Amino acid sequence: MFILLAALRGQSSRDPLEPTRIGLRVWMTDHAFAPTVPLHRIRSYTDLATINSVIRIGLGRLIRRNGWLPIIQAESIRQTGALRFPQKFEVFTSIVGWQDNYVCYVHEVFAGRERVAVSSMLARIIGRKGSAVAISGIAEDLGAPEQSPEITPQFQAMIAESERGRSHSGETNRPA
Repeated sequence: MFILLAALRGQSSRDPLEPTRIGLRVWMTDHAFAPTVPLHRIRSYTDLATINSVIRIGLGRLIRRNGWLPIIQAESIRQTGALRFPQKFEVFTSIVGWQDNYVCYVHEVFAGRERVAVSSMLARIIGRKGSAVAISGIAEDLGAPEQSPEITPQFQAMIAESERGRSHSGETNRPA
């Protein structure tokens, strides 16, 4: 709740491609039964960071006004360090590219100066009744270039896998 309220009341980002930041603290219950924070909890932190980013760059306003629905399609987390109670840490979120109705996010989790995890997250935005929404038009509305920065091979593979899954399920909506 604090992240949501801070994002709604905080300063908006002027450039949607600039990283947004949230600061958090590891709670004792974040450990579950592990000696350090497990990956599923880091995924929860990246969800909070995505919400913060969406609101701060102005995308939340567009989503709400148009009745769109953001959907996380895939996420890959690489953990390189550990988070432990009562440690403070930060999550930096960047949009690194887009294609059709897919948005590519990178979340970097830092404890002090040490990067302890990196998440590559692929999201889609769909419209009412499941119709696809083209990101290029949204980028222009937010002040980003219409053309996406180059998408890494990892994100290209995530998009291809998502498309294969959608075609097997019979979903074939394309951005308008």
